[in-house]
Amino acid sequence: MRDSSLGPLLAVFYGCGFLAGFNENLVNMALVAIMGDFSIDAVAAQWLVTGYMIAVTVVVTCMAYLYRRLSMRTLFFAAAALSIAGSAGGFLAPNFLLLLVARLVQAVGTGVFIPLMMNVIVDRVPHERLGTYLAIGSAMITIGPATAPIVTGFMVSDWGWRSVFCVPLAAAVALTVVGIFVVRGGREPERARFDLLSALLTAAGVTLLCVGLSEVTLRPAVGAAALIGAALALGWFARRQEHLARLLVSMEPLHHGMFWPAALLVMVTMVTYFSLSVMAPLYFEEAAGLAASAAGVLMVAPVLANAAASVLSGRALDRWGEWPLLPAGLAIAVAGLAATIAGALTSSVVVATVGIFFGYLGTGMVLSPAQTAGLRRLPDELDSHGVTLMSMAVQLSACLGPAAYVGIMSSATAAASAAGAPAAQASAEGFAGAMIAALVVAAAGLVTAVFYARYAKRRSL
Repeated sequence: MRDSSLGPLLAVFYGCGFLAGFNENLVNMALVAIMGDFSIDAVAAQWLVTGYMIAVTVVVTCMAYLYRRLSMRTLFFAAAALSIAGSAGGFLAPNFLLLLVARLVQAVGTGVFIPLMMNVIVDRVPHERLGTYLAIGSAMITIGPATAPIVTGFMVSDWGWRSVFCVPLAAAVALTVVGIFVVRGGREPERARFDLLSALLTAAGVTLLCVGLSEVTLRPAVGAAALIGAALALGWFARRQEHLARLLVSMEPLHHGMFWPAALLVMVTMVTYFSLSVMAPLYFEEAAGLAASAAGVLMVAPVLANAAASVLSGRALDRWGEWPLLPAGLAIAVAGLAATIAGALTSSVVVATVGIFFGYLGTGMVLSPAQTAGLRRLPDELDSHGVTLMSMAVQLSACLGPAAYVGIMSSATAAASAAGAPAAQASAEGFAGAMIAALVVAAAGLVTAVFYARYAKRRSL
């Protein structure tokens, strides 16, 4: 259904998607200052990032239920209120514990925004235009976290770490004011029962998975135990959803042959994207010796390339379909990762920067088309569950990709240092090691994309 209110409504939710993405990396550039102010170590400070991502993942898991149980307007204003409260709490927090609590409140609020945005698009936009509109949403999701370090880096330097919370606070207030006038309508709420155990299993599984992937290369026994626990918790969660009468999120979309490979491609793409977002600035600062502001400037072009590719690829999908778009995007990403590795190992910042650019470009070409390809072929009654699973794929990637690759980078850097390499060289070798792992994953995704896109083309003939 299209009407005159669709444009303003989508503009508000696109803003919500950007804010949610921005908040994911909100405190990254402020961690050192926070550690100094509250006299805490890096392990404790990192929970401002990890805790946020875990909370968002749990909220996303619950969104199929929430979207059925509550109206769009209720969900929007509840999420906005929590985002405002969390941002204000972060700005005013007198100690680290309250700062962490504020960050988790913020996560619960903004965690609603991305799946709510996608649900609104799927419900309101004609399926033949779905690729274009979802592509704009995907661009917001990826621009947000990539922009945050650039903006907050300067703010921390000039005004202190508390200032970073002013951005989401002002944005959430502005979205709330505009939302009063344009956020209305939507599906009628349904009676539904909330399954608390499923939510707890998700929280436990994602937490253990993050711990396991970050520790497995440094402390193998701890990492292995955490991964086993994660497999048990998430396996129990999935099995429970298959047998519950009133399930938290349906696994039925995964039984559709066009959905689960698309979700897999989303995970491959976003694991690559989020890993580059975390590790590229570290490479520029630690290996290349650049200032944080200079590293931020070098990330501008890749971010813009990713956003442009996301929007254009959505339109291309609507016009021509999955072939050859999906394989081409992952092929570009693979080539970019290979160039990044070569640049890091040869101490060529120029080559590495070019490689990072094409890594961002390639992932931008795949994310939105893969999401759209999976969602547009689902029956209407599974739309909210499909959106939830796609959003879970994105959030799990945001948690797992950096955890795994940063663990690999730390291990490889330590090994190079032990072998006598200078600090900058050791950092470069650690970065290259993590990028090799990312290259293997992206190459596997490329093979999957070739078969998936060819199959989709045959089905459309």
